[in-house]
Amino acid sequence: MIRNVGGGAGALRALDAAQACGLKMMVFFSETANHSTGVVYPSRVGALVRAVKDHPALYGYLSVKEPSWVGITGAEIRSLYKAYKAADPSRPVAGIWGDIPNFGATRNPYTAGMADIVIVDWYPVETANRGCSRTGSSYVANGAKWYSTKVRPVVGAKTPGRPIWVMVQTHKYLAPSCHKKQRPTTAQLDKQVREAFGSARAKGIAFHTFRNDNYNLDQRRDPAMVRLMKGISTRVWAGTFQ
Repeated sequence: MIRNVGGGAGALRALDAAQACGLKMMVFFSETANHSTGVVYPSRVGALVRAVKDHPALYGYLSVKEPSWVGITGAEIRSLYKAYKAADPSRPVAGIWGDIPNFGATRNPYTAGMADIVIVDWYPVETANRGCSRTGSSYVANGAKWYSTKVRPVVGAKTPGRPIWVMVQTHKYLAPSCHKKQRPTTAQLDKQVREAFGSARAKGIAFHTFRNDNYNLDQRRDPAMVRLMKGISTRVWAGTFQ
């Protein structure tokens, strides 16, 4: 699981909860990167990591989330990665990149020294009329193209062997004027995962499990979607996902 936490004490509480559920957790410390202002604070990383790095439920760290949207630069992403690896060289550091049509470009940089795990997100399930309606459902079909022509080649060229994970859409969000997000059906969720494994050659699938009160629906409020997610996880682990 990936969890946004505030401070070392908050992280330890979340890690204790994860351990009680038999889970490993990737921690995102909100104090180290402000995703409203685009300011990063690598000097804060060391103390926060020291507070949690011996916890048995700790899997790794998330340094940035969709940095291009708030103007976090490539140099700033590298500074966070360096700080995390200095504080805990044994665990992976991940980043989440959105805007995959521009992945690796100046506006959405990706280079060596940024992440041990490259997570990208692509949310293709929209309402009708190119997402400009509040009802209906449509599927934006070019995600597979961006996976195969942008994400995979850039990661392969700049950081050969780095695993790609894909965060798929499981939420509903009707706030924008267009490109509104519709709740995926079972078939649409399966299609997203197939595209990730096939076109991105993803080694992992990430689900947006944390509550977001800006969304109309998320997994904290959608137990039926959680059952679909668990079903996919079960089939993937069993080798039966098609």
